[in-house]
Amino acid sequence: MGLRNCWYVAGWEHDFAEGALVCQTMLDEPIVLYRKGAGGIVALEDRCCHRLAPLSRGRIEGDDLRCMYHGLKFAPSGRCVEIPGQSVIPPKAAVRSYPAVEQDCWIWCGWAIRHSPTRR
Repeated sequence: MGLRNCWYVAGWEHDFAEGALVCQTMLDEPIVLYRKGAGGIVALEDRCCHRLAPLSRGRIEGDDLRCMYHGLKFAPSGRCVEIPGQSVIPPKAAVRSYPAVEQDCWIWCGWAIRHSPTRR
């Protein structure tokens, strides 16, 4: 158990290569981290909002992350931006996102600091 509303180290900066998905468990919750095209870090809940499939098994498309279970695509904000075969995206189709920064050779993740839409 850890403190909420704090920053935690997710790993060394060299552990987050471009195009790689890094799965971490922080405070007993799974998160997936990856680099955007410009180099910034994204931290999302590692569970698709549809069937709770691990997003860490997905693929990075531009700055977005696609769940490979049913194909939902999530923006770095956690908002679902595409559902295959469906033009309307429900407003609650989102996963939790966390602020993440790179500083002093570390990747830091803000835990329980709400950063985007959430389904809870």
